[in-house]
Amino acid sequence: MHREGLRCPKCGSTRIGIIAGGQFQLKCMECGYVWMPSLVPSGYIEVNGRLIHWTEIEAAKEKLLSELRDVLEGAGGCELIKPILAKYTNTLDAERIIRVVKNALTQAEPNLRLKGQSFVERYSKVVMACVNEYLNSTKVIEPSH
Repeated sequence: MHREGLRCPKCGSTRIGIIAGGQFQLKCMECGYVWMPSLVPSGYIEVNGRLIHWTEIEAAKEKLLSELRDVLEGAGGCELIKPILAKYTNTLDAERIIRVVKNALTQAEPNLRLKGQSFVERYSKVVMACVNEYLNSTKVIEPSH
């Protein structure tokens, strides 16, 4: 039986079978290795090495979006952005934080445009550089796929 995305931890084969019985175990049809996969409970997502319920992640994304949008609409600098990011790095991974920042920039753009299109482009680059620098310095873990 072939399972998409599963690989034998020993030989890397994708020819994986399920062993009938009490505990959920997998067996490699190539090398015979047997193991119990680590399963994430339903409704939970692994973020930075922690299991967090999806509702908590969605709530954190909404709060981050709201706080960032307020700062970005006022063209706030990196010193105002980093403390906001710090509040959410335990709940959101780098990929989610970057998506929320881009969304906040999009929502703040009408206010920023009053300062001119070239300002919007420069400011967006400064914000993304700030966010990337912060994420790199705090070693927020990228999700494993």
